[in-house]
Amino acid sequence: MEADKVKSYFETAEVVADYARAVDEVGLWESEKAVVLPLVEKSAKILELGCGAGRIGINLARLGYENVLSTDFSENMVKVANAIIGRDGLDMSARVCDATAIDLPSDSFDAVIFGFNGLMQIPKAENRFRAIGEIFRVLKRGGKFVFTTHDRHTPRNRNYWLREERQWLHGVQDPRLDDFGDIYYKGEHGNIFIHSPSKEEVFESLRDAGFVSISDRLRSEIAAEPPAVLDFSDDCIFWTAEKPPAK
Repeated sequence: MEADKVKSYFETAEVVADYARAVDEVGLWESEKAVVLPLVEKSAKILELGCGAGRIGINLARLGYENVLSTDFSENMVKVANAIIGRDGLDMSARVCDATAIDLPSDSFDAVIFGFNGLMQIPKAENRFRAIGEIFRVLKRGGKFVFTTHDRHTPRNRNYWLREERQWLHGVQDPRLDDFGDIYYKGEHGNIFIHSPSKEEVFESLRDAGFVSISDRLRSEIAAEPPAVLDFSDDCIFWTAEKPPAK
């Protein structure tokens, strides 16, 4: 799966409109508040990756966060995010950025947030690991990384993954997929790519990149979400990790 093919979905007008509506109609999830607010101070310098139309970053700024930079690889998403920022008169900005090659200085952010399973919408394992390495690079010592993923071993998906495992074993998997755990399915506005990892896969990638203090918690165990959030997104795992503090 090529990155441009994934990107094309997020450039379509219908998808951009859905993400724009989510800024106001969905807002911050209760679980996002429960995880991010105690972990990240309002004066912190925050980089949001995969911002879409800015749902997380804009709503953090509305809560008084003073230094948020929202980014996405979709030019159309960033254009809409900046329009909402201008409409609300917020002191922040959004810009285009590829998470696998972040064009920002090393050791410059107190926190990086990659919400709504965005990290797992990067195709190919080596590219996801490259993004994790880039995130590690731009974080300051002691900086926090918060992101979400699905869990391939969720019991309700067990039969699906058993079938997929047999197909990969016999070499008859969908040829558009690169790694076991990849999914390419038809959504309301087109075909959507996402990688569903195992917890072990995520732990290993974070450790190999240099992160410490790695933790994972299910969204449903963190907070009860309102219907707007439940309609917007399935349950997922919240991951937090830290770049080792300076000695």
